[in-house]
Amino acid sequence: MIEQLLKYQDVDAGLRKIEIALSGSEARKKAVSAKKYLESVDETVNGLDVKAAELAHIYEKLQQESKVLADQREEFIGALEHAEDENALNYLAKKADELYNKVKTLTQETARVSEAMQAVYKEYAGIRNNIKNAQAQYAENGKIYNELKASKQDERTAIETELKGLEKNVEPSLMERYKAKRALKIFPILYEVRENVCGACNMELPKSVLAQLKNGEVIECDQCGRLLYLKK
Repeated sequence: MIEQLLKYQDVDAGLRKIEIALSGSEARKKAVSAKKYLESVDETVNGLDVKAAELAHIYEKLQQESKVLADQREEFIGALEHAEDENALNYLAKKADELYNKVKTLTQETARVSEAMQAVYKEYAGIRNNIKNAQAQYAENGKIYNELKASKQDERTAIETELKGLEKNVEPSLMERYKAKRALKIFPILYEVRENVCGACNMELPKSVLAQLKNGEVIECDQCGRLLYLKK
């Protein structure tokens, strides 16, 4: 039974080689990278939308406050022109100066908010450009990857067909254990025990495990997770 699974693994190595070639291709890596960016960009844009709305609200409020204060100052200046009492003149002049300073402060704050809004718009523009580049990268490399994948399809189909034939000669429970390891990207999966150590990671095996192996059992290595057997 072990010999049959070893034959299966030898043929499966060809399939694993194709999988590595596809998953490790530069075209796939670039396409995946572009796709991840495109999938994540919505969150960034939504954040910018919220920020832009907040800044626009603050900017509008500052503009309104500045106008109110500017109008009030104009009223005090107008009153100054007709005031004759010295105390009244001093009071009106003081109020006009206070309003001037408030308007000046609001104007500076408005300028800072305006700069922040421009930074958001600039970031928007950068994202639009990045999206365009990512879409182009995804389309171009996705096409290259699909062509590479198609070029391997006949070979892959032939190997998978052969594996189905070999699987019939392997004990179902053992085959199930093999496939479980295969799904975890472990390969090779089946190793021979040599000189009482795991053939994959060289971990020394306990006597109890060696006894099981001598009885023909297939054991999982506690360290590397490979399936171990003892050649008779």
